[in-house]
Amino acid sequence: MNKLINIVLSGLLWRRYKFMIVSLIILIACIFIVGQIHDDYLAYAQTSGEAVSVGASFIVKWLIWIVGFALFIFANHLANRRKEKQAVNDTANKSLLGILGQKFAKAKTGGDEVSVKPKAKALETSDSKVDPFDALRSKDKLRSYADLLIDKHESHNKRENR
Repeated sequence: MNKLINIVLSGLLWRRYKFMIVSLIILIACIFIVGQIHDDYLAYAQTSGEAVSVGASFIVKWLIWIVGFALFIFANHLANRRKEKQAVNDTANKSLLGILGQKFAKAKTGGDEVSVKPKAKALETSDSKVDPFDALRSKDKLRSYADLLIDKHESHNKRENR
Protein backbone atom coordinates (compact mmCIF):
# COMPACT_ATOMS: atom_id res chain seq x y z
CA MET A 1 0.00 0.00 0.00
CA ASN A 2 2.89 2.36 0.79
CA LYS A 3 4.35 1.80 -2.67
CA LEU A 4 1.04 2.71 -4.26
CA ILE A 5 0.84 5.92 -2.22
CA ASN A 6 4.43 6.77 -3.16
CA ILE A 7 3.70 6.20 -6.85
CA VAL A 8 0.55 8.34 -6.75
CA LEU A 9 2.25 11.17 -4.87
CA SER A 10 5.24 11.03 -7.18
CA GLY A 11 2.93 11.23 -10.18
CA LEU A 12 1.08 14.22 -8.72
CA LEU A 13 4.34 16.00 -7.89
CA TRP A 14 5.73 15.26 -11.36
CA ARG A 15 2.60 16.57 -13.08
CA ARG A 16 2.58 19.77 -11.04
CA TYR A 17 6.33 20.53 -10.93
CA LYS A 18 7.60 18.85 -14.12
CA PHE A 19 9.12 21.99 -15.65
CA MET A 20 10.86 22.99 -12.43
CA ILE A 21 12.25 19.48 -11.85
CA VAL A 22 13.58 19.18 -15.41
CA SER A 23 15.08 22.68 -15.38
CA LEU A 24 16.69 22.02 -11.97
CA ILE A 25 18.24 18.79 -13.26
CA ILE A 26 19.60 20.67 -16.30
CA LEU A 27 21.00 23.42 -14.03
CA ILE A 28 22.72 20.90 -11.75
CA ALA A 29 24.14 19.04 -14.76
CA CYS A 30 25.48 22.30 -16.23
CA ILE A 31 27.06 23.30 -12.92
CA PHE A 32 28.65 19.84 -12.61
CA ILE A 33 29.95 19.85 -16.21
CA VAL A 34 31.39 23.37 -15.92
CA GLY A 35 33.03 22.39 -12.62
CA GLN A 36 34.58 19.29 -14.17
CA ILE A 37 35.87 21.24 -17.17
CA HIS A 38 37.32 23.85 -14.82
CA ASP A 39 39.02 21.16 -12.70
CA ASP A 40 40.49 19.61 -15.85
CA TYR A 41 41.75 23.02 -16.95
CA LEU A 42 43.34 23.62 -13.53
CA ALA A 43 45.08 20.23 -13.75
CA TYR A 44 46.30 21.08 -17.25
CA ALA A 45 47.49 24.54 -16.15
CA GLN A 46 49.37 23.00 -13.21
CA THR A 47 51.17 20.40 -15.34
CA SER A 48 52.00 22.80 -18.14
CA GLY A 49 53.01 25.65 -15.84
CA GLU A 50 50.54 28.20 -17.31
CA ALA A 51 49.40 29.87 -14.10
CA VAL A 52 48.66 33.18 -15.84
CA SER A 53 45.09 32.45 -16.92
CA VAL A 54 43.97 30.53 -13.82
CA GLY A 55 42.30 33.62 -12.35
CA ALA A 56 40.40 34.23 -15.57
CA SER A 57 39.21 30.63 -15.55
CA PHE A 58 37.61 31.14 -12.13
CA ILE A 59 35.88 34.29 -13.39
CA VAL A 60 34.56 32.45 -16.47
CA LYS A 61 33.37 29.53 -14.33
CA TRP A 62 31.46 31.78 -11.93
CA LEU A 63 29.98 33.84 -14.76
CA ILE A 64 28.70 30.69 -16.45
CA TRP A 65 27.20 29.52 -13.14
CA ILE A 66 25.51 32.89 -12.54
CA VAL A 67 24.11 32.97 -16.09
CA GLY A 68 22.81 29.41 -15.69
CA PHE A 69 21.13 30.26 -12.40
CA ALA A 70 19.59 33.43 -13.89
CA LEU A 71 18.25 31.43 -16.86
CA PHE A 72 16.79 28.88 -14.42
CA ILE A 73 14.93 31.59 -12.49
CA PHE A 74 13.76 33.39 -15.64
CA ALA A 75 12.48 30.21 -17.33
CA ASN A 76 10.61 29.11 -14.21
CA HIS A 77 9.13 32.58 -13.80
CA LEU A 78 7.77 32.48 -17.36
CA ALA A 79 6.41 28.96 -16.86
CA ASN A 80 4.66 29.98 -13.62
CA ARG A 81 3.12 33.03 -15.29
CA ARG A 82 1.81 30.85 -18.12
CA LYS A 83 0.31 28.40 -15.60
CA GLU A 84 -1.39 31.25 -13.72
CA LYS A 85 -3.00 32.50 -16.94
CA GLN A 86 -4.23 28.99 -17.69
CA ALA A 87 -5.62 28.63 -14.17
CA VAL A 88 -7.56 31.88 -14.51
CA ASN A 89 -9.06 30.74 -17.82
CA ASP A 90 -9.96 27.30 -16.43
CA THR A 91 -11.88 28.65 -13.42
CA ALA A 92 -14.75 30.12 -15.41
CA ASN A 93 -18.18 29.36 -13.98
CA LYS A 94 -19.11 26.45 -16.24
CA SER A 95 -22.60 26.05 -14.72
CA LEU A 96 -23.55 29.64 -15.46
CA LEU A 97 -22.17 29.39 -18.97
CA GLY A 98 -24.24 26.24 -19.48
CA ILE A 99 -27.43 27.97 -18.36
CA LEU A 100 -26.81 31.11 -20.37
CA GLY A 101 -25.75 29.23 -23.46
CA GLN A 102 -24.52 32.29 -25.35
CA LYS A 103 -22.51 35.41 -24.73
CA PHE A 104 -25.67 37.49 -24.32
CA ALA A 105 -28.48 35.69 -22.52
CA LYS A 106 -32.14 36.24 -23.11
CA ALA A 107 -33.76 38.11 -20.28
CA LYS A 108 -37.33 37.26 -19.27
CA THR A 109 -39.61 40.21 -18.74
CA GLY A 110 -43.24 39.50 -17.97
CA GLY A 111 -43.14 36.02 -19.45
CA ASP A 112 -41.90 37.28 -22.83
CA GLU A 113 -38.38 36.57 -23.92
CA VAL A 114 -36.55 39.66 -25.07
CA SER A 115 -33.07 39.46 -26.54
CA VAL A 116 -30.64 41.77 -24.80
CA LYS A 117 -28.52 43.49 -27.42
CA PRO A 118 -25.11 44.90 -26.63
CA LYS A 119 -24.48 48.59 -27.08
CA ALA A 120 -22.45 49.55 -30.08
CA LYS A 121 -18.76 49.12 -29.38
CA ALA A 122 -16.22 51.72 -30.33
CA LEU A 123 -13.90 50.69 -33.10
CA GLU A 124 -11.12 48.65 -31.58
CA THR A 125 -7.60 48.85 -32.88
CA SER A 126 -5.18 46.00 -32.74
CA ASP A 127 -3.26 47.84 -30.02
CA SER A 128 -6.21 48.06 -27.60
CA LYS A 129 -6.80 45.31 -25.07
CA VAL A 130 -9.96 43.22 -25.01
CA ASP A 131 -12.24 44.36 -22.21
CA PRO A 132 -13.66 41.29 -20.44
CA PHE A 133 -16.36 43.35 -18.69
CA ASP A 134 -17.76 44.98 -21.83
CA ALA A 135 -20.50 42.35 -22.09
CA LEU A 136 -21.62 43.18 -18.54
CA ARG A 137 -21.60 46.94 -19.15
CA SER A 138 -23.76 46.58 -22.24
CA LYS A 139 -26.55 44.62 -20.52
CA ASP A 140 -29.71 46.46 -19.49
CA LYS A 141 -30.22 44.33 -16.39
CA LEU A 142 -27.65 42.18 -14.62
CA ARG A 143 -28.88 38.86 -13.33
CA SER A 144 -27.13 36.53 -10.95
CA TYR A 145 -26.84 32.76 -11.11
CA ALA A 146 -29.47 32.55 -8.35
CA ASP A 147 -31.89 34.73 -10.36
CA LEU A 148 -31.56 32.40 -13.35
CA LEU A 149 -32.19 29.32 -11.20
CA ILE A 150 -35.24 30.90 -9.55
CA ASP A 151 -36.69 31.87 -12.93
CA LYS A 152 -36.04 28.38 -14.26
CA HIS A 153 -37.70 26.85 -11.18
CA GLU A 154 -40.71 29.23 -11.41
CA SER A 155 -41.26 28.50 -15.10
CA HIS A 156 -41.08 24.77 -14.32
CA ASN A 157 -43.70 25.17 -11.55
CA LYS A 158 -46.02 27.19 -13.85
CA ARG A 159 -45.90 24.40 -16.44
CA GLU A 160 -46.77 21.80 -13.81
CA ASN A 161 -49.73 23.82 -12.48
CA ARG A 162 -51.38 24.13 -15.90
